[in-house]
Amino acid sequence: MQLVVKLARNVTGRERFAGMSDTIIRSPRGKVGFATNVGRVRPVDEDSMVAVEIRTAFLSEVRTRLLLMVADGMGGHRRGDVASRIASQTVASTLLPLLTTEQEIPRATYHRALRSAVALANQAIFAEVDRHPECQGMGTTLSMAIADGRTLHVANVGDSRVYVINQREIYQVTRDHSLVQELVDRGEIKPEEARHHPRKNVITMALGVTEEVTPDIGVLTVEPGDIILVCCDGLINHVEDEDIRRVVVETSDTQRACDVLVALANKGGGTDNISVVIAPVPNTSA
Repeated sequence: MQLVVKLARNVTGRERFAGMSDTIIRSPRGKVGFATNVGRVRPVDEDSMVAVEIRTAFLSEVRTRLLLMVADGMGGHRRGDVASRIASQTVASTLLPLLTTEQEIPRATYHRALRSAVALANQAIFAEVDRHPECQGMGTTLSMAIADGRTLHVANVGDSRVYVINQREIYQVTRDHSLVQELVDRGEIKPEEARHHPRKNVITMALGVTEEVTPDIGVLTVEPGDIILVCCDGLINHVEDEDIRRVVVETSDTQRACDVLVALANKGGGTDNISVVIAPVPNTSA
């Protein structure tokens, strides 16, 4: 069994790019690209990311699964960075034993596992607050995607996003848990107005806020050539969906695509931390 793990949070190399005032944490070269950057306004990067590529071989049967995750911490001095780290580490450690199995994983099993992992992450944040009362008020979003063959399983809490991108379109898989999304759903504002709405940063669900949380969990079929992108709102707020699609499909290297998107978000203002993970749908024959 070969296990290839890429964890983006104080473990990858640091590299400074021309024209960028802040350090970008990036992945080593490979099929999975990721980058996270503090932006141009915030003093601390409160995002955490996980990108795990698992390649297994049992009885000469090769399988590749992906776990991609972005958690956008909130709380500032109340340690949103701690909340996002706890959430991403808890979810990853909960799901990895399942993802290394040699057996086919039924959809119902994935659904239960995702729900359980999110619940455990929420509990872990509350436990941290019990131990450290100064962290009261910290929380985090969490968006993740698991690619297993042609099936993509997603879970979402908050306003980070999972997209599927190809030559034809960019498709937002997750639905934001935010005030502006509710306004759009009620027909009170148009989707294009949501990006610049004065209350666009108000989210209606997050980990660490209530003791019970109900994530959105879904599954869809992906095709060869599709590309999975997971990101926080620091990218979405400054780069239009179509520009994201164009960069991803026109840049053959996933790491380069991440770097370009981070640069565009900073060029657009960089008002928040910026994190993005990009990976092609796994080749089922490799």
